[in-house]
Amino acid sequence: MELHQLRYFVATAEELSVTAAAARVHLSQPALSRQIQALEEELGVALFDRVRKRLHLTEAGRWFLDRARQLLCDAETSAQQVREQFGDGKRTIRLGFLTIFLDDLVAPAVRALRKSSPRTAVALFELSPQPQLDRLRNDELDLALLGNLGEEDRARFQTRTLMRSPMAAVLPADHRLASRKQIDLKELADEPFISLSDIVFPGRRQFLRRICRMRGFDPAIAEECDSLSLVLVAVSGGAGVALLPSHSTKLPHSGCVFVKLKAPVVHAEVMAVHKPGADRGALAALIDHLADVAAEIA
Repeated sequence: MELHQLRYFVATAEELSVTAAAARVHLSQPALSRQIQALEEELGVALFDRVRKRLHLTEAGRWFLDRARQLLCDAETSAQQVREQFGDGKRTIRLGFLTIFLDDLVAPAVRALRKSSPRTAVALFELSPQPQLDRLRNDELDLALLGNLGEEDRARFQTRTLMRSPMAAVLPADHRLASRKQIDLKELADEPFISLSDIVFPGRRQFLRRICRMRGFDPAIAEECDSLSLVLVAVSGGAGVALLPSHSTKLPHSGCVFVKLKAPVVHAEVMAVHKPGADRGALAALIDHLADVAAEIA
């Protein structure tokens, strides 16, 4: 398995189009297809379903995507550390984030930083929350975009709230309440719930239970998933209902709908997280740019 194969796989998984992925990685379509096929043969599983000339990630592909991103992050981080410590590499801020924040939050803030601080580079790493926290502790990331930190991590790291997104109910498209404009959360008291995994999204299970208990019931958690996309797939498949931040509507969610919650509405925070005292110079400037972009979104 080669790193370039992982890059090609991640690009294809995010674009779900060989044409778009090939253009993104500056490779011909036949060459990209051969690399993906070679990776699938080495792994012994199909990473994509090819239905009517459209690509869909298989269950194995969805599982492997986060791991591929983590492997690429580790490789790039190690290379950058060598350049900075032993070579003449310029200062690089290593920013971790969830894919959902790339286009409307991360990309504009990075563009603004490059204009204001052209001597500073930014390395971007799409990672789930727990890998981001692990890399912050190990000085392999300088900044992470996270939400719902546990008490231990709040004490360990310094945070700045960038934005607050209202939580919404996610229901199968054929659910009895799917056509409603708003629902009271307690109307879902008897439903099985899909939660984000506490292993990958630390504190998320407790956050879900706290929201439901505010409306007088303890949720029956039927399944836990490792990503926002997998939660949406589980809901679409009829495994249960979920509560997700409203900004998750940016993700493909065919087969399920987002329904607003009646007051009191709970919000999910998006925070810039870093080690105490690290918010100086270019890092402080990047956090300010993120806050400015988040204010525009709000």
